[in-house]
Amino acid sequence: MRLDKEIAKHYYTAAQARKVLGLGEQALQYWVRKGRLHKTMLPGRAQGLYSRKEVDSIAEEIEATIIAQNAMGLEFRKATLDDLEEEYRLARIIFGKNADTPEIRQGKQAFLERNPDIDYHLYDEGNLVGCIHIVPLKHDAIIDFLEGRVVAWLIDPANIEQFEPGKPLECLFLDALTTPGVEPIKRTAYAAYMIAKLARTLTEMGSRGVEISKVYGASRTPSGIRIMRNAGFQIVREYPTGAITFMLDITSSHEKILLGYKSALEKWKQENSEKPTSKTRKKKPLASDSRKDIVASEQQE
Repeated sequence: MRLDKEIAKHYYTAAQARKVLGLGEQALQYWVRKGRLHKTMLPGRAQGLYSRKEVDSIAEEIEATIIAQNAMGLEFRKATLDDLEEEYRLARIIFGKNADTPEIRQGKQAFLERNPDIDYHLYDEGNLVGCIHIVPLKHDAIIDFLEGRVVAWLIDPANIEQFEPGKPLECLFLDALTTPGVEPIKRTAYAAYMIAKLARTLTEMGSRGVEISKVYGASRTPSGIRIMRNAGFQIVREYPTGAITFMLDITSSHEKILLGYKSALEKWKQENSEKPTSKTRKKKPLASDSRKDIVASEQQE
């Protein structure tokens, strides 16, 4: 009996987990298969159990998402060069002064000048509470960043691509920041809201034929890691420093949040597929050509 009480302190049964998360039996098992929830099999027990900490954390994220969807006074918009000062301040609050050096400032400005569609800010009643970046880059530059050979904002801007149709793009997901100056559940709500709005931005890009094949990212903060996982990213590598690198294969992903983008891109491709031209149509014989054939046939006879 004492052991059962100890187990109950740390684990939910399947029925308890379903009740906390508001899921049916099939939905719970689907989450387990997809890796969104982990089932633990303890020795001597036939039924799987679920970590209270993990289940409660997911429940908080669901609640935060609901709060975000019903939020008033939130504004998500594309950042400009004039908005960067507030972003520098937010980075200092979260990471300290080393996140706001002259080199990083110069790099962020160069990035935004090279591609003005990479930086998005979230405001609550006019105050900056979050920012998120998605940067299309050449593959080698992304790998150099993921393997620690270059700091994100010190990547050569010449490696930055444009969000234009014509070829599949690979992107780097950078600095998904939320202000620490609010209660944790509201901070999670800000992150959920930014992800949802970014998904809509991607859908708009898809309607213009912008094809994004993969998105990479890295984070060492609990909030950043949570944002990556909630967006469907898969872990590529975990480092002793606590940093984790992620990758999201959009082409093969079935994440619900990407369905709008994939549908918009497919529609654009269908509408802009190459149609038969006059060069590819079967050429009709000219009247003069037909006459020559008749003359040649008569001469042979």
